[in-house]
Amino acid sequence: MEWIGPWLRSAVCCAAIGAAVVPASLAGTTDEKDALESLRQEVRALQEEVRKLKEQLAALPAAAPPASPPLPEAEAPAPVAAPPPKSASLLNPAISAVFQAIGQTSLTREEDANGFDLSEAEVAFQSEVDPYAKVDLFLSFPVGETPEVEEAFITTLSLPAGLQLKGGRFKNAFGKWNTLHTHAFFTVERPDALVNFLGEESLASDGVSLSWLIPNPAGLYLESVTEAGSALEGASFNGSKHNLTYAQHLSSFFDLSPNATLQAGVTGTFGSTGPSAGLTSAIETAGLAGTLAPEEELASRVYGFDATYKWKPLAQNVYRSFLWQTELLVSRQEREILAAGGTLDPTVIESLGGYTYAEWQTGKRWRVGGRFDLSGLPDNETAREWAGSAVLRFQPSEFQEIRLQYKHTRRNSEAALYLGAEQDDDQIFLEWIPVIGAHGAHKY
Repeated sequence: MEWIGPWLRSAVCCAAIGAAVVPASLAGTTDEKDALESLRQEVRALQEEVRKLKEQLAALPAAAPPASPPLPEAEAPAPVAAPPPKSASLLNPAISAVFQAIGQTSLTREEDANGFDLSEAEVAFQSEVDPYAKVDLFLSFPVGETPEVEEAFITTLSLPAGLQLKGGRFKNAFGKWNTLHTHAFFTVERPDALVNFLGEESLASDGVSLSWLIPNPAGLYLESVTEAGSALEGASFNGSKHNLTYAQHLSSFFDLSPNATLQAGVTGTFGSTGPSAGLTSAIETAGLAGTLAPEEELASRVYGFDATYKWKPLAQNVYRSFLWQTELLVSRQEREILAAGGTLDPTVIESLGGYTYAEWQTGKRWRVGGRFDLSGLPDNETAREWAGSAVLRFQPSEFQEIRLQYKHTRRNSEAALYLGAEQDDDQIFLEWIPVIGAHGAHKY
């Protein structure tokens, strides 16, 4: 294209000279006037062609510079691992708040819990500390109780070999439901087996957790989570000393079809527990409080199995889905009992519990579900309770949910006496949950 520029300049100059010179020499005759007019038309045509050529030149991409001769090969420097990219949240942590307004009533008895109550409020702060770690902080404000740190932990982001380390206070990786915050439940209250075996506020610890994505020749998703820490006081781990509690969770994930998935896992927790409330009461009733000293550190173990099946058709994933989730828990505790002779005899108590929950999404905002509970008690071999629940969930948006639940509970006489409850009970719950601020998606 280098020739176009000089050619344009030459054509314009020639046309201009011709237009100026010819009129002077041909101005006398009619033929000369016709020739002059013809030249002027040619000049105007040339000017139009020049204009079009300039427009075409402007539209062409800039010519690439000539390639430089190749340089002699040099030894490549050793690769340097680049740090993870910085996040915009380093200086602006994600902040969210959620509360639960709950109304409940028992249809069979009068109790203090009947009525409406602001059950709990929660404030969350989540942010990257630097390119290598992030922090999650959840503050809980139970009504009528002291505010507390529900969870506060730091998590690494760049460990090699599929490893991730977490430290602080966290909900232990026991099954599925135990890791959820209360606003993320499928029902208003948690399953009976989890309350009886792990406590009303989940099994949580102050400690460390190491997760590992296990490589395997089959290419399956296999995750191992190993935890060690001081468990917060609960139903199965409540020793007087700050002894360590250990937990191990293994899980796998399977794609059954483009629309269906299955996740299954097993868990084992090992720690210690103190004397049961029943033993303490029996010693006091027998007048042996100053004579007998129960063992404060007794071995306690809880094992679990969990399975979650999800179906969500690709063509209607906003309007239709199905969920089925089941957990089975087995408790084994060393205990002491007050014998007839006024002595403490060692024993081992094994208990079984679990739940199964199924939920069908009938529309974009509506879900209906049902749950069946079966549970023993970790420190009572004969106590049993059963329950069935029906749940209706309405979600106007991802930031708001309303739940209505009916629950029927049946207990044998030992469980009713131990829990101070009726053998047959019917309850109705109504819950309204709004969420504001940034709130990330929950785990599968």
